[in-house]
Amino acid sequence: MRQQEKVAAVVIGLTVLVLAGAVFFGLKGGGGKAGNPVTSQAPERGRADGQFSMPRGVAVDADGFVYVVDSENHRVQKFKDTGEFVAKWGSEGTGDGQFKSPGGVAVGPDGFVYVADTWNHRIEKFDRQGKFITKWSGDGGFWGPRDVAVDEKFVYVTDTGNRRIQKFSLKGEFVKSWGKKGSGPDEYDEPFGIKIGQEGLLYICDRLNFRIQVCNPDGKRVRSFPLDGWQKEQFYMEPYLALDDARDLLYVTDPTKHRVHKFTRAGKFLGFIENDPATHAPLATPVGVVVNPKDGTVYITDMTANKLYKLKL
Repeated sequence: MRQQEKVAAVVIGLTVLVLAGAVFFGLKGGGGKAGNPVTSQAPERGRADGQFSMPRGVAVDADGFVYVVDSENHRVQKFKDTGEFVAKWGSEGTGDGQFKSPGGVAVGPDGFVYVADTWNHRIEKFDRQGKFITKWSGDGGFWGPRDVAVDEKFVYVTDTGNRRIQKFSLKGEFVKSWGKKGSGPDEYDEPFGIKIGQEGLLYICDRLNFRIQVCNPDGKRVRSFPLDGWQKEQFYMEPYLALDDARDLLYVTDPTKHRVHKFTRAGKFLGFIENDPATHAPLATPVGVVVNPKDGTVYITDMTANKLYKLKL
């Protein structure tokens, strides 16, 4: 599977060249009906400020700023919630503050930004202006970490290729790990997205077991539920998730089926998000998703269409 992932990364980089241009949705302009996003056209896919090339992870900080992992531009971009470009950092490479196709991003309660630098097999930590703070590679090394979640004390990483979760202090000091390849309780087959909910519960996309696993901060399983839709061995099958504890909602992306699942946190299915809410066109490849807990606003990255959606549901 590791070799297949490497091949897939190369193919993705080539095939996406023929896909649609970049659009940044719902973060600028006026008009539209109350509660609905408005659409603002941006230039085509590219490297300019505000443009994307295969965006993946997305995060929101306590002040409402939006951080997007602009994966194939090997950088992070930061925006106001109105869509105004604020900052960017990163370039392709292995040095401090550089990336190789990064995946997930999280902003901790401490205000620092944590990025899963996927193909450099490490986590990098920055301040909110993009200043590099530190990096680490996990106990025994990561293999393609795809996402990161942070609370007041700890950092949790989906060590995807090693089929496990690793836990660290906020400084990157190793605390523990759990999981191995399998389909039983507390086992994983390529864990992907991860988020922290109330009482420190971890919600994890157990990708090739086609389920969401919920465990406590020590890795002990609390519950799990199946996700009907994910496909095995498919390009772009990179599911992430978002929690809205205040409204008892869980959003899970389903990239190859071009939709986002909506559940209660207990796993009760509520419906799909399948269309661009501004134009009603079908989603292409929704990957990253996050909720602003203050008002329930949902942000979704569309990886192959190079778009970011902002939804008021």
